[in-house]
Amino acid sequence: MPTGLPQVDLAQQLEAALAQGGRSSRAVPEVALAACIAAMNLAEQLQRPLELGRAAELRCLHLARLGRFTEALAAARETLPLLQGPDQRRERCAVLRTQAIAASEAQAFETALGAANELVRLARDLDASAALDAAMALAACFERMGDPWQAERLLSDALRVHGPDASAPLNMAANNSLCVIGIGLLHRLLDSQADDAELQPLLQQTRAAAERARELLEQFPNPAHSAPILGNLAEVMLHQGDLAGAGALLRQVLELAQHHGLQAHAWRMCTSLADWHLAQAQPESALALAQGVIDEMGVHGQQQTTIRARRSAYRACRALGLFEQALQHLEVAEREERRDLTRKMRAQSELFVSRAEAQQVQWQAEDARLEAQQQRQRAAEAAASAERDPLTGLGNRRHLERRCAELLPTAQREQRPLALAQLDIDHFKSINDRCGHAAGDRVLTVMAQLLQDSMRASDVVVRQGGEEFVIVLPDTDRSAAIDVCERLRERVAIHPWGELGGPDWQVTVSIGLATDAPYELAPLLEAADAALYRAKRGGRNRLCA
Repeated sequence: MPTGLPQVDLAQQLEAALAQGGRSSRAVPEVALAACIAAMNLAEQLQRPLELGRAAELRCLHLARLGRFTEALAAARETLPLLQGPDQRRERCAVLRTQAIAASEAQAFETALGAANELVRLARDLDASAALDAAMALAACFERMGDPWQAERLLSDALRVHGPDASAPLNMAANNSLCVIGIGLLHRLLDSQADDAELQPLLQQTRAAAERARELLEQFPNPAHSAPILGNLAEVMLHQGDLAGAGALLRQVLELAQHHGLQAHAWRMCTSLADWHLAQAQPESALALAQGVIDEMGVHGQQQTTIRARRSAYRACRALGLFEQALQHLEVAEREERRDLTRKMRAQSELFVSRAEAQQVQWQAEDARLEAQQQRQRAAEAAASAERDPLTGLGNRRHLERRCAELLPTAQREQRPLALAQLDIDHFKSINDRCGHAAGDRVLTVMAQLLQDSMRASDVVVRQGGEEFVIVLPDTDRSAAIDVCERLRERVAIHPWGELGGPDWQVTVSIGLATDAPYELAPLLEAADAALYRAKRGGRNRLCA
């Protein structure tokens, strides 16, 4: 970053960087991304928050266009706090849409619906373009979560209602999204061996959306737009049997994507070209393309492209009589499809987004998110209940094990002190025998309250069973732990227990303390138990460490 330049020179550099990284820039996406980062640095140096927010929003967009969805999500989290002003609502909407789509692609569905939910709220106060933007974000969520039918209805309705008043670029993007959803539905129907009566209307509808997007593309020529729009159109043409037109367009888009560094689109085009070669009865060429995509992508490609490449390779190997290789490709494809289906089913379960609900709340994605929160809360409550002693409300042995699994490794790693005490109510059996179990239960609940009132929020207090309790004291050395336990013992001894069962009632505790054992739960409990045994043998109502 140049320093010492006049403000006017820096401002000119900022405007130039914003132009190069803008939506309509014809720069290679990697170059546009670098320009956005440079603009962010200049805006920070000039202390211009509006330009900083604009550059940061464009950075998110270009990362998503490059298929770097994880980075796009991280950038969106950093950018949203920069876009809080009333004059930045457009940029905030743009980031939320990018976040929703990138999260859907990365299968981070809770993040996706959260972004779409906020986008819907913002869109209500803006215009038709914002409403169409919100519909695209929601449609991306539904489609990636395994409900392309609802996604198609939602986006078709939004285009009909808001399309005439929305901007041309958004109409272009929405029609392309509708085409993507249609292609996904086509693959589902083809896999289920649907007949022509079901396929042909969908093909015609998807082709119409692709053609509308291509018409609008002529107004906004940009490689980041051209590659997906023309690539989708070519794939529809391939499904319609227009092999000559599809092949020429696929090769054109592949060259465009490779030239401009759009690797994700290039892989997808190679996969579509492999299908084209199969349709031309050229399995050798199809296998070479599909295998090349598989080798290049490794673990970095999009899952749907991986599945399609594997299925193309399977069909090519089968046509060539390479049955063992064909089986291997088919097994990988089916395994990935099962993983994809499992993730989608889990997302639908956790977020409770069903088709019936979505029809009622197309513009109420927050309802879906609220249901997800409630499900998580119920799950958290169930988990907490499994770790609670029903009588005293303290944690139980399971709670102790979980908390110690968190505390002990940290204490060992940072060499911080930690103490564990075992506490036992003296002569508790005689209380039950003389006064009944109801009286014994009252003693246990009062004892639990005394322990909780005497401990810090960071301490762990559990009822281990019967009349035994365990206390874990993080960041507490031997001397401090002895003071804590001694004060606790005295507090129990002077408590007015007579109020529970009579003036002659007296309840005391014996405590065993361990501080020198290894940072492991079992040795600490064993040492504390041995110390407790000594306290009992020494006459009770005492502490042994």
